[in-house]
Amino acid sequence: MIGKVGKKGEIYVPKKVRKEANLNPGDEVLVEVKGKELIIKKKESIVDVLMDEAVAKVSLDEMRSIREKVRKLLEI
Repeated sequence: MIGKVGKKGEIYVPKKVRKEANLNPGDEVLVEVKGKELIIKKKESIVDVLMDEAVAKVSLDEMRSIREKVRKLLEI
């Protein structure tokens, strides 16, 4: 699929690609150059991270205990 570069350096990504990558206006992207390749990746937002499947189950009491330990470490 072909995109374009605008006069001011804007990169135009085809609508089909934006939809597949779930890119929306205002989303931030990470840009990397490897040799002659330009790699563009969607930067995860806090909402994206929170919507991911949990990697561990923690009870409310455990969360409260952790919060208190962090407060003590940070002297809050």
